[in-house]
Amino acid sequence: MRLIREECRNPRPCNRGQAWILLTGLMKRTATTTMFALPCVVACVPFAFAGGFSVVPSVFDPHDTDLVAAEWEGGTGCPTNATTAPFLPPDFSTVGSVTYTDPACMTGDPGDKRNAGLLLVKTGPTNDDAAAGAVLVGVKGTVLAELGYDIRKPGPADQNDPRGSHCGAGAPRFNIVLAAQPNDIYFLGCNSPPPDMDTPGDGWQRLRWGGTFPLLAYKNGVTPTDITGQTADSIEIVFDEGQDVSGGPDSFGLAVLDNIDVNKTLVGRGPEENENKDEDKAHGEDGKGDSFKSEDSPSRPESSSMSYEDRSKGMKVQSVNGARSISYSGSCLSYAGDAVLNSKPGYLFTFQACDLSALGTGIGNYAIAVTGPAGFLYQKSAVLTSGSVSIHPH
Repeated sequence: MRLIREECRNPRPCNRGQAWILLTGLMKRTATTTMFALPCVVACVPFAFAGGFSVVPSVFDPHDTDLVAAEWEGGTGCPTNATTAPFLPPDFSTVGSVTYTDPACMTGDPGDKRNAGLLLVKTGPTNDDAAAGAVLVGVKGTVLAELGYDIRKPGPADQNDPRGSHCGAGAPRFNIVLAAQPNDIYFLGCNSPPPDMDTPGDGWQRLRWGGTFPLLAYKNGVTPTDITGQTADSIEIVFDEGQDVSGGPDSFGLAVLDNIDVNKTLVGRGPEENENKDEDKAHGEDGKGDSFKSEDSPSRPESSSMSYEDRSKGMKVQSVNGARSISYSGSCLSYAGDAVLNSKPGYLFTFQACDLSALGTGIGNYAIAVTGPAGFLYQKSAVLTSGSVSIHPH
C-alpha cells in the first residue's frame, strides 16, 4: 500500500488553469524491507497534463550559443473557427466578423484560445551542438497507435514542398522511448518515414503516422520498426537541423507546429504562464571544456530543463520530463530527474548550482551526478570561470 505523507495532504493552491499532482512523498519498501520516505514534492501542472498530456518547450544549448529557440506563440497556429474581421464592400471602409478554418485543421485543441503555434528554430549550421524541441509530459504509460502534428506549410502540395516550415528526414522528429526498451530511442522524422496521412490546407498540412496504418519508427535511427501497441515511456519533439545543406531541402532552420497528436488527443497550446515568478537560471563553463545551461521552477517542475557537456569524455546530457524534485539550501539549488546521455535514454541525474556572487568569492559553482544502466556513474563538480547563477528569492 502506498501511503501519502502528512505534509503532502494539504498542498498549496495552484495557479489559474492548473491542478496539483503528487510526484513523490510516498512511502516505499526496499529489498531489505526497510521503510523510507521520499521528499514530498507536490507539483502544479496544466489541466492538459492532469487529464491528458502537455507539450513543454525546451532547448539543448550547453554552450549558450543562443542560436536555438522553442516556445508557444499566440497567433501562429493553425486556425480552427478563428474569428476574422474582413473589410467589407463596396468601399471597404467597414469591417465584419467571419470565422475561418484552414482546411488542414478542421479539428483542433478546444482549449487553445490564442491560436498558438509551437515555434522551433535552429539558426546557423546543423552541426552546431544545440537543438530546440519540446517534451510531451504525461504520455508515460500510453499505448501508442497514432502520432502527428500540423505543420505550417502551404498546400496543395505534400510535405516535400520546400516552401514553409522545414520538414526534413530528421527534424522536426519524435524521439520515442518505449517502456519495454528503455535503452533504445525510436526516431520518427517529418519525412522519414513519410507520413501515412497528409491533409493539405491553405497554409498548413496535417501530418499523421499510424492510425489505421502501422506506426513505423526507426529504432536507434536505423531499423524501421512497427511500434503500434507498444507502451510509451517518454516522447520528445526535437528540431536540430539548421540553415545549411544538411538542413535541406529548404535550409530554412525553422518550423511552426500545432495540434500535437497522440492517439487523436490534440494539444495546441503550452503550459499556463508562471504567475509565481520563481524561475531559477544558471549557465556557464568551468574553463576545462565542461559547460551547462539550466532553467527550473518549483511551481512548474515539468518546465525545468538542464543540458550539460563534458567535452573531454564526449558526454552530452539532456534532461527530459522536467524535474522530479527541486530543493534549496542557502544560495544553492538542486534538482533531479530523467536524462538522455548521448541520445541514449535510461539515465538519472542530480544537479546543483550555487550563487557565490554575493559573497564576493566568484561567480558560483556546480555539481552533477549521472547514473544509468550497468552501474554507470559519472560525477563532476567545479567552479565557474564564466556564466551566471540566478536563484529566485525563497
